[in-house]
Amino acid sequence: MSLIRVLAPHVANQIAAGEVVERPASVVKELLENALDAGSSRITVMIRGGGADLIRVADDGSGMGPDDAILAIERHATSKIRTADDLQGIASFGFRGEALPSIASVSRLVLTTSPGGEEGGTRLEVAAGQMTRSVPAAHPRGTTVEVEALFYNAPARRKFLRSAASESARIVDLVAALAAAHPAIGFRLISEERDLASWVPVSTGRDRLAQILGGGVAALLLPVEGRLGGIRLSGLVSPPSLHRSTAREVRAYVNARPVRDRRIVHAVQMAYATLLPRGRYPVVYLFLEVPPEQVDVNVHPAKTEVRFLRPGAIHDLVRESFLKALQGSGSFPHLAEAPHAVREPPPGASQTAWVAISQPAAAEPGPVPVRIEPAGSSPDRVESSVPLLDSVPIAPLAQFRESYILASSPEGLLIFDQHAAHERVLYDKLMGQARRGTVDRQRLLFPLTPEVTAAQTQALEEAAGALETLGFGVVGFGQGVLRIDEVPAMVPVAAVDRLVRELLDETLEWQKSEGLDRLRHRLVATAACHAAVTARHALGPEEMQRIVHDLMRTESPMTCPHGRPVLLRLSLAQLEKEFRRR
Repeated sequence: MSLIRVLAPHVANQIAAGEVVERPASVVKELLENALDAGSSRITVMIRGGGADLIRVADDGSGMGPDDAILAIERHATSKIRTADDLQGIASFGFRGEALPSIASVSRLVLTTSPGGEEGGTRLEVAAGQMTRSVPAAHPRGTTVEVEALFYNAPARRKFLRSAASESARIVDLVAALAAAHPAIGFRLISEERDLASWVPVSTGRDRLAQILGGGVAALLLPVEGRLGGIRLSGLVSPPSLHRSTAREVRAYVNARPVRDRRIVHAVQMAYATLLPRGRYPVVYLFLEVPPEQVDVNVHPAKTEVRFLRPGAIHDLVRESFLKALQGSGSFPHLAEAPHAVREPPPGASQTAWVAISQPAAAEPGPVPVRIEPAGSSPDRVESSVPLLDSVPIAPLAQFRESYILASSPEGLLIFDQHAAHERVLYDKLMGQARRGTVDRQRLLFPLTPEVTAAQTQALEEAAGALETLGFGVVGFGQGVLRIDEVPAMVPVAAVDRLVRELLDETLEWQKSEGLDRLRHRLVATAACHAAVTARHALGPEEMQRIVHDLMRTESPMTCPHGRPVLLRLSLAQLEKEFRRR
């Protein structure tokens, strides 16, 4: 008996669909790309149940006649290529002929289309990959695709979908990503009969980003341009003063196609390396125009990755263009104003921490590395247990560079990162209040109305309960605007606007499988970070004493909520050894 069998067509179709259709947003992506290839000027997306119950994409593109409509739901039927040689110069978004049949194999699909004129329209009904009906139908020029009950015949895959709000947020993010590359096309997104986004056609990329990100953010973005032979780079990027807690707004496009490319991201990171704090990310909308014969878009089933003929040249073009744009903006700080922070240990120094203690500009041109052993890494250093720390008399002595608190202990010198220390204190305080339901709140005399992205608005539905328990009073206030009238008492009002945006970004990054406790941790850690004293902030003796005193009474005084070290210790024995007293 043969062990190898040919799969039944419906099984093969579902396996193939798994490469293309991962979730509702995947369906929207494929249908939007078809609409763009059809030359549409206006596209409307309507969803229900986060897209799991219904996705409807309507466009005013070229449409199809009856014969083409029937062929469009056949696997590997396409109008984009004819021969293998055509793969070397693909200029369209879709080309494999897999999108519609893959979607139809795991849903109930209705395709209604018309090329306009006297030919009339066609309506096709498909269930689980099998066409059940084909009839003439009235329809204006263009195409409408309705996808109902996604994964109804693959329940194992449907149960892995996230909540309706989370899936909707992914769709909003996807539509925004495509809309950013096509400012001359109008996009409208409707969920549960209400508008999530409506972006009318505009003439420039900055105007489109003003619709997506808000006018205030778009006005701050810097233009970036570059050229290398036939490769052209353009885009809008943020100055170092504008940054995010996640990399969601670092977007790269190749020939208007959103892509993920680690080499491009690395080049962007190199350009911002000395300008942004660790864990912060710029806002980047980067567009590369590459001759089709120099880029292979056929390397990923979902077409989200590409392969360049000259990857090193692309990397250098991105990095150098970004550096030029950032330098031209006057955004590089003067050396004397540069932040001084804990440096990464050099190779082979895993058992020690290195602190860059910078001298005044007139003394020496660079930092003097001093080896300081981290607390808790050997028996003669400060341990991480709270009782031991609490029992040690610690006396703050001074503030160094308005960023570090120097303190004495019986065994040596302690160096506290004032921001990380205060962040830990506020995190434990707010988390404790949230668990007890006793968060101290402050009501704003004048409510704030920050502009947010459509995805952040959608994330509010997911995070509303958690935000309320943390002391935030936040509601939607029209398209792209929130109303904030109450915040935790510990949060400075000046930080609320940006903080709420980042809390919503944290919700978008959160996976439901992590559990609500993990979401609460993310939100509290972000709130504590914004409320804590910053580096280069002068502290008086009483403030330093209070931070150190409160830190020693927290559950985990050795690290901040994000895992960074809070304090380092230079033991008395090491001091005497360095000064050759022993």
